[in-house]
Amino acid sequence: MGEETLTFSNGQARRFLLYRQGLLGAHRFEGKAGIMDFIHQAGSIQFDPIDVCGRNPDLVLQSRVKGYHKQMLETLLYEERALIDYFDKELCIFPVEDWPHFERTRQWHREYVHSHEEIHGALDGVLRAVEERGPLSSKDLTMHEKVNWYWGPTRLSRATLEHLYFQGDLAIHHKRGTAKHYDLIDRCVPWAILAQSDPHEHLIDYQKWLVLRRIGAVGLLWNRASPAWLGLGDFKTERRKQAFEQLLEEGKILPVKVAGLRDTLYCLSEDRALAAFIMQDPPLEPRCELIAPLDNLIWDRALLEALFAFEYTWEIYAPAAKRRYGYYVLPLLYGDRFVGRVESVFDRKTQKLQLKNIWYQESVVQDTALQSAIDGCLARFEAFHQADASQGL
Repeated sequence: MGEETLTFSNGQARRFLLYRQGLLGAHRFEGKAGIMDFIHQAGSIQFDPIDVCGRNPDLVLQSRVKGYHKQMLETLLYEERALIDYFDKELCIFPVEDWPHFERTRQWHREYVHSHEEIHGALDGVLRAVEERGPLSSKDLTMHEKVNWYWGPTRLSRATLEHLYFQGDLAIHHKRGTAKHYDLIDRCVPWAILAQSDPHEHLIDYQKWLVLRRIGAVGLLWNRASPAWLGLGDFKTERRKQAFEQLLEEGKILPVKVAGLRDTLYCLSEDRALAAFIMQDPPLEPRCELIAPLDNLIWDRALLEALFAFEYTWEIYAPAAKRRYGYYVLPLLYGDRFVGRVESVFDRKTQKLQLKNIWYQESVVQDTALQSAIDGCLARFEAFHQADASQGL
């Protein structure tokens, strides 16, 4: 692969990933500006509505952004409109200026609709209602008949609003709990952005852009089947190989060999300087952080296991009797290693964060330094929830 191939030890690869992610060393991201800096670097963060001890995007940000609290993200999404909810890997949050890049996704939704007859018949009426009445949720519309939607029978009002959102006519104006309120897209996104055409003339151009985006979201990825490629459409082996070859020829990515790893990994060419810094083995301040179940760092769990010797399965959809750990369990990071898993629940009635269990990796030595780091991590996690910590955990 020539002189451009980078060579890491396993430890250097771990530290490269973690430092780039803002999870190792002193905090590089702080406040609302830090949120924007991280999301610009990552491209997007994944959204999931389940809230046991924080929703996934909040969990991603609390582990990286000093002083983070949930209202910061709400403000950036629904007041300042610097960010937007839409599909990238799956349903994600990304900078609003990236909206034109996903025109192919919107076009696909325009052409493919479950229960198309019922929904197409309702589109104009729902658009008029939103235009005249302002932001609406599905409960604001008297359309109670059920249709066959992506995940099963759903009220026509919800399916129609979601289709209009999927195809780009509506945006999420705000949320109340899990309820989404939709408004016309041109009331939520500046016309200067909406007027831009698709910047990718050919599908391969779009897929190359997404490959760069996903490598940047994780830090290191390989040219093999991966959940990190969700959202790229038809991206089987030959098409993926073509995208990687062209990106290498264009000098936009660099191959990385990691000791003990058979597969070649790839990083962004712009990360050369960071790689050189990490290869000097500088001392980096260890941090102890709880990692979100859909965190960018673990989008590819096979890669996570290969580099960190840490196997993680999100057991939320597994029957209770088949779970090894728990319903909503977060990986626990300390320094450049995953040392265990934590199950915690935020009780909204008592405003307390309940620690249900900690499972340590077999190789972990539970010394005073580790315990002190975990105590500090859990204290910050309480503060993130604005919980009353007077009684402790």
